[in-house]
Amino acid sequence: MPELQEINIIEELKKLFDKGFIKTLRENDTGIGYTLETLLKIKENNVGEPDFKFNEIPVELKAQRKYAKSKITLMTKTPYWEPLPAKDIIKMFGYKDKMGRQGLKITLTATEGYNSRGFKLELDRKANRINIVQKGFGVVCYYKIDELMNKLKVKIFKNLLLVLADTEKKDKSEYFRYEKGILLKDLSEEAFEKLFSEGHIVWEFRMHLKENGGVRDHGPGFRINRSKIKELYSEQEVIFDGSEQTKLSEEQK
Repeated sequence: MPELQEINIIEELKKLFDKGFIKTLRENDTGIGYTLETLLKIKENNVGEPDFKFNEIPVELKAQRKYAKSKITLMTKTPYWEPLPAKDIIKMFGYKDKMGRQGLKITLTATEGYNSRGFKLELDRKANRINIVQKGFGVVCYYKIDELMNKLKVKIFKNLLLVLADTEKKDKSEYFRYEKGILLKDLSEEAFEKLFSEGHIVWEFRMHLKENGGVRDHGPGFRINRSKIKELYSEQEVIFDGSEQTKLSEEQK
C-alpha cells in the first residue's frame, strides 16, 4: 500500500464550506463523492484501502447528501448454499418473472415473519450466523457473521469520515455545499447485529435461471438506510459543523 497523505481535514472542510455551493464534477449519483475527493486532491485507490490519514489515523472518505433517505448497499456476498445449490432453490420456490424466466427476487428483514414466498431472515447468535429460512424447507442458505464483518471492513473500512452536504439544482446541474464532517471510529460487529435485528439492514436476493440452466446472480446484498450508517460505529465525533461556524460568526458581528 502506498504511503497515505496526511490531510488536515478540518481546515479543508472549512475552506470548502466557505466556497458555498460547488458545481458537481460528475453528473450522476456518485458526483457528490467524486467532487469532494477531487477538491481534496485524493487519488483514487483500490477498494479496501483508506483514502488519507487524519491525525495519523487511516480514514475512508464517504460523502452523503444531507437529506438522502434511500438505502445504499453495504456489501454484496454470496451465501453458503446448503443443503441444495441455488438453482434447485429457484426451481422449487421461484416463479416466472416478467421475462418468462424462473426467478426468485425477494427483500427480507429480521423483524418480519415469513414473506409471501415463505422466506424469512433469522439471526442465529449461538452459531454466529444469519440464516435464510424457507417455511416448509428450513435453512436454504446462510452467512457467517465474522466473514460478513471482514467484507464490510473492506467495503467501508474501520474508520470512516462521513461528510454531509446540502444540495441544490441550478441550470440542470447539481451543486453541493459540504457542511458537516463526522468521524466514525471502530466498525462494530455488535452494532451491525443490532441494526440487523431491528430491521434497519435488509437483505435482497436477485436471481434467475438462464436458458442453459445456470444461475444469473445479481449479487445478494445487504442494504441500509443512509441515515443509519453512522450507527455501525462505536465512536462518533463531529469534527466540523458549518452551521455552528456560521452561528459563531453572526454572534461576533
